[in-house]
Amino acid sequence: MKNSTKIKAGLLLTSLACAAGATAALVLLQKKREEEVYHEAELKAMDELEEMMREDSDCASCACAEECAAADMPDAFDAGTPAEEDDEADDEKSVEN
Repeated sequence: MKNSTKIKAGLLLTSLACAAGATAALVLLQKKREEEVYHEAELKAMDELEEMMREDSDCASCACAEECAAADMPDAFDAGTPAEEDDEADDEKSVEN
């Protein structure tokens, strides 16, 4: 092999190594940037949660929260469904017999 061919091959291998190194560096920088964005979003969410907890709300007490939850739920649990009532009536008849 000629010296010029060896030099060209060396330069080619060096440039490939530099390109691989640059690519790896870019990937690491991208990961670091994504982690920073995630961390900032997490801190912002924690701050918003702390602000919400500091604010006086209408449902500050547990009793009010339970009343709000009860108001949102349908009364189907208390009244029972017609199918359940039929099943209960059948069970009572079979016990009487």
